[in-house]
Amino acid sequence: MRLLAIETATRLVGCALWDDDGLIAANLLVAAQRHVEVLVPAIDEICRQAGISVADLDGVAVDIGPGLFTGLRVGLATATTIARARNIPAVGVTSLEALAHPHRRRRGPLAAIVDARRGEVYWALFEGDGQRLVELRAPSVALPQDAAHEIADVLAVGDGAVRYREIFEAAGSEVAGPGAMWPSPMAVAELGMERISGPAFDAGALPAPLYLRQADVRIGWDQVGGRVGSPASSSADEPKLGP
Repeated sequence: MRLLAIETATRLVGCALWDDDGLIAANLLVAAQRHVEVLVPAIDEICRQAGISVADLDGVAVDIGPGLFTGLRVGLATATTIARARNIPAVGVTSLEALAHPHRRRRGPLAAIVDARRGEVYWALFEGDGQRLVELRAPSVALPQDAAHEIADVLAVGDGAVRYREIFEAAGSEVAGPGAMWPSPMAVAELGMERISGPAFDAGALPAPLYLRQADVRIGWDQVGGRVGSPASSSADEPKLGP
């Protein structure tokens, strides 16, 4: 199976091609608010490097948030457009799962924390047993001091943990460095492959965003239409990707 993974939930914009043997190609850029202009060219580039086109894909995985509202909409619109146009399955992975996934072989509690702006954070709590992670606390939004109170004495990863380092360290947590700030498309790809291959996966369903709160600024789909499509996109609106 060959899968495209899309990551746009945070300032990092990235995509990855993955198959049954693992990573084929990836493209990552910390692009702040430039998700629209960066994502499709990045997908074009990794397809070109791998010598494939979107027609060769068997599935799509996308980060569904929580995270930046504009970024999430761009990523979900792109994933939905490709899945509908090619009649292939699409699956969602949360940004907090993707943040935690690289640490799955570490034993003990782990908090994944994304900067939610407005002085808040999105966070979830996981427990590692040396092989996999179990979610102990579902994603939620909170003031950093309230989250820190609930997750004292854990390893905290993500840009939210870094931004509010003093608060989390004062509560006894260890804050991971810059290398653990962003959810990666490789983590989205690996988790997406597991889910698409699982017996409970609904191939007819499309991923939905996990917002947790209302957007700071509501944007119209026409801002990304023609670049990445919209929820109502037809194959005529499909992004022009690959050779």
